Amino acid sequence: MNSPRLAPAATVMTHREGDVLYATRQPLQPYPPTLLDHLDTWARDAPERMFLAQREDRDEAWCSVSYAEAHERVHAVAQVLLQEGACAGSTLLLIDANSITHALLSLAAMSIGVIVLPMSPVHLQSAQGLARIESVAQRVRPGLAYIADAGACRPPHGEAASCRWLSAGMLAGAVAHDADGATGERLREHRARIDADTPAKLLLTSGSTGLPKIVIHTQRMLCAQQQQMAQLWQFLEDSPPVLCDWLPWNHTSGGNNSFNMTLRNGGTLFIDQGRPTLKDIGQSIRNLREVSPTWYTNVPLGYAALLPHLEADASFAEAFFRRLDLLVYGGAPLPAELWRRMDAVCRRTTGHAARWASGWGLTETTSTSAITHFETTGTGEIGLPLPGMSLRLSPRRGLYAVAVKGPNVTPGYLDDDERTREAFDEEGFFRTGDLVSFVDPANPDAGLRYEGRSSDEFKLGSGIWVVPGRIKAQLLSHTGPLVQDVVVAGSGRLRLVVFLWLNAELVQRDFAAPADEALGQGEDRAALLRFLEEAVAAYNAVHTGSSESLARACVLMEPPSAAFGELTDKGTINQRRFLSRRADLVEAQYVHAARQPGSVGFAAGEAASPLCVAAAC
Repeated sequence: MNSPRLAPAATVMTHREGDVLYATRQPLQPYPPTLLDHLDTWARDAPERMFLAQREDRDEAWCSVSYAEAHERVHAVAQVLLQEGACAGSTLLLIDANSITHALLSLAAMSIGVIVLPMSPVHLQSAQGLARIESVAQRVRPGLAYIADAGACRPPHGEAASCRWLSAGMLAGAVAHDADGATGERLREHRARIDADTPAKLLLTSGSTGLPKIVIHTQRMLCAQQQQMAQLWQFLEDSPPVLCDWLPWNHTSGGNNSFNMTLRNGGTLFIDQGRPTLKDIGQSIRNLREVSPTWYTNVPLGYAALLPHLEADASFAEAFFRRLDLLVYGGAPLPAELWRRMDAVCRRTTGHAARWASGWGLTETTSTSAITHFETTGTGEIGLPLPGMSLRLSPRRGLYAVAVKGPNVTPGYLDDDERTREAFDEEGFFRTGDLVSFVDPANPDAGLRYEGRSSDEFKLGSGIWVVPGRIKAQLLSHTGPLVQDVVVAGSGRLRLVVFLWLNAELVQRDFAAPADEALGQGEDRAALLRFLEEAVAAYNAVHTGSSESLARACVLMEPPSAAFGELTDKGTINQRRFLSRRADLVEAQYVHAARQPGSVGFAAGEAASPLCVAAAC
């Protein structure tokens, strides 16, 4: 790994009526008004540099587009959109995986003032997903729509089917023409009307507490965030970054951070068609081995999937770390054991420690509000506010509820004045719903630690509040990457129960389980049980209060369901949706604990039955 150039940590704190206003001392520098200005710049200054690359087929070589080619094709596609009746302020519903076509179509739409609404093609595979598309379409009423492979999926219906559909062939055959004539003049007129306040895209929230909110993203938000990031991660301007990234563009991290970072800094983005699953991680490994990225980000689930291969294959580890500036994680706490083992691989490969960074943000803040740009001491740290941002920290049961203000914060939700009013306070701070604490209360420059969502908090029957985010982070520090995710239950109860999902690849490797038997057999099954018992016991030994100690742990063999909203495209679990959908399973754990306190064993039955580990009562 390289030694990245990072900005020094320096903050300012102001105490006001019990709250704390928290900001970095570094002022935000000027930035272009639109993303399209960045495309113009690199098409002029580095026309032959590769911008985007993808495999047409998983077994094929990379195909790519340079900045000059992308610039020309964006103009050509924009002409097609105008010919198909696109008008400024209308919406394009874009249902596609990450792809070169997806990128160029998005930029082309933005260049004429059309707002892009990306949605995952996964929704096309189920009745529930199609219903979600129709629900969104009824609210947005898009003028144009695009599905990459319309023949291979179920067709949308209702409002989504009534708009004008673009075809892949129509876009592939687009050729820029009449640049100096009437068509070119029309494009220039549309472009001239676009400024920093022009809406660029719409992104959906998870919808964990009801209908998903439709978040407006302006050109100012997209450009400000990248300027903010570059001022703290200064190495981004030392040489063009090279990314190999799978994070979906219909979510804020992939679409607003990875993609826009590439474009802002004249970098190259290799679109990774792999995923952090047993089925698809091999594709990611192949891609990373060939690309050797300079900047890499993933969710903890993704790092856990890569880790066994990095440990077992020195040549892959060498390719992965060879020119890497920074390892970045987000979306969930990174288990301490995973951190330690990744660091060990990096030290063995490069001779020095892995350089980790993390951040925090929401869809409403263009992905990022705070990042670490200094050496961190452990997982869960989210760093300092970005330049130009102010965080208002309000005390809440030993933690702080955080609200934010800055140029990368959304102006509101589409056609939803009520929820927009609820989201902002009288001073214009956006209420994030997140909880944080100071890493070192005596040293504000050490930054913040993420503690979870306030909406996930609940009360035990005793009236004591529970913060699930803290429990999850602490439990993962004992289980390591073997446990992928945790859901905490106990609202209205006297004790807590947790549900765990295991990393199947690590179970197979460390406990000799065959691929079709996720929890092993015989002695291996018993060894896995002992490991989990010891991890829960070690956790309980230092977390003895009723709001933290665990009465029971239940390991599920059935994965969370994306179709039912339990699992997001990013691989994170919607706790509320899970507990609501599996209320009978939650109840069964408390009944079993009452009947057999202190018992330990595997539940018998179908593949979806859980392995239960009873903790000390």
